[in-house]
Amino acid sequence: MVGAATMAVGKPGVIPAEDEISAWQRDTELVSAATYTQYMADGDTRGFVALERLEAAAEKVMREAREAAVHDVPAVWSVYNMGYVVKTRESLFAIDLVHRRDAEFAPMLDFALVTHNHRDHWRSGFYRAMDGAGKTVVSNFLDNFGVRNWRRDGGYTRARKVFKFKDVEVRTSLVDHNDYLVDFTTAFEVKVGEWTLFHTGDAGLGTEHKLETAWGRPDLWLFFPGCGIDVKKAVGKVAAKRVVFGHLWELGHRHGHKGRLDEPLIRPRLVQAREAGCNDVSLAFWGDRIA
Repeated sequence: MVGAATMAVGKPGVIPAEDEISAWQRDTELVSAATYTQYMADGDTRGFVALERLEAAAEKVMREAREAAVHDVPAVWSVYNMGYVVKTRESLFAIDLVHRRDAEFAPMLDFALVTHNHRDHWRSGFYRAMDGAGKTVVSNFLDNFGVRNWRRDGGYTRARKVFKFKDVEVRTSLVDHNDYLVDFTTAFEVKVGEWTLFHTGDAGLGTEHKLETAWGRPDLWLFFPGCGIDVKKAVGKVAAKRVVFGHLWELGHRHGHKGRLDEPLIRPRLVQAREAGCNDVSLAFWGDRIA
């Protein structure tokens, strides 16, 4: 029984009720990092509600991504952590997709984006599946041999660059993960017609001044308000029309780790984002369609 996996917590402008956040907190606390590692290896949820939700999320997103009809505004799903799948009229792509079943998405996808070289943001099996199929993976550390030839660049870039995929334009820039992993994370600004999305991965401490958008106010910012980033300063600078928090309850990090955005950290950051002027801020839980 998946339970609350389909709670509509990603609706525009809706902050989940206190008991919804608390329920996810309670269920994820029961899963240790070691148990999560075992699940990733063998797929056994061992009866944990959080792992059942995680397993169900991939199936739900794959099914809905196949079936969804998209017109003007792209459809966006949260899979897990900062992993999202985006469908436009002509394209289907992923950002920071990490899941036990992530390689199953590869045949569906046109391309993928990876923000940085941490294993909660990319997995080698998914990369190999994409690269082996000759599909571009844009990152600042992977050399995408499967799509590189004398006429076409691979996806590797550590510069400001614009990639074009069918009806999607992707602009890259570098931001800091923290005060010692400088320019470690690629921020992606995505443009589909007049609609824009901003995904900043683990943009962290002191990087607020590097957050830049060339195509105006993002319609949607997929934002991790952790790693020491000043939420009020960042949200005020980017001025996105809608902010959705991701990277919630990372199961691979031990409880209390600064890389986990748990309940005591989520609530004040929601308030800070509102105080910075964003009236449309919410959370993305696993399997949610958020746009």
